[in-house]
Amino acid sequence: MEDLHCTASEAWRDNRRAIVHTLDISSKHSKHAEKIVEGFRGGMYGGNVDFHVGDVSDWIAGQISARKTEEPFLSHVFLDLPNADHHLANVAPALRVNGIVAVFNPSITQIADCVELIRAQRLPYLLEQVIELGAGTIREWDVRAVRPRASLNGAEAQDSAKTAMGDAIDPVEGQAQRDDELAKTLARTEEKWAMICRPKAGQQVVGGGFLGVWRRMESASGQV
Repeated sequence: MEDLHCTASEAWRDNRRAIVHTLDISSKHSKHAEKIVEGFRGGMYGGNVDFHVGDVSDWIAGQISARKTEEPFLSHVFLDLPNADHHLANVAPALRVNGIVAVFNPSITQIADCVELIRAQRLPYLLEQVIELGAGTIREWDVRAVRPRASLNGAEAQDSAKTAMGDAIDPVEGQAQRDDELAKTLARTEEKWAMICRPKAGQQVVGGGFLGVWRRMESASGQV
């Protein structure tokens, strides 16, 4: 009877439709969380929560390898840990298009780090909202990377000067120089950007810390 029960339990687990995977770097904390879930309302949600111990990126890599497919398998992701920005690139291939990735951190600068990394690496995420969860009534935050106008004007002036100089150059040599300039432009990795972090007026929420919410978009190549 025990073997039959185990077989039935395994069959049920293999066919679950709603699964919450939770990871903790500490096995002690993971076991404590499992006891809490098992004790909540007679453990009604216990069978739908899988507890894991380890690193988020390592776990995702292991899951992708075990599943032997590049198809995304996560509907939504919530990261409540230090250095959440270190995992965003690894989460992307496992998160379904239109899925939500939420990051909770105690500092607004940590959310800004995520915004900057997504911009710099061109990760397929669209920022939807940043809110501060505090004890009182708090406003929504505006967090985004912008390129200062001085940098844009300087780049445009430099391009105009190069174009004017090219008018007096032999067409063949001019094409070669333009090709060389294009290669240098494409190879340029550092650009001057500034980060805006300020409370928004209007919408207010109640709630400790900062929550950034992004939506997974399709990659530029069209691949998930």
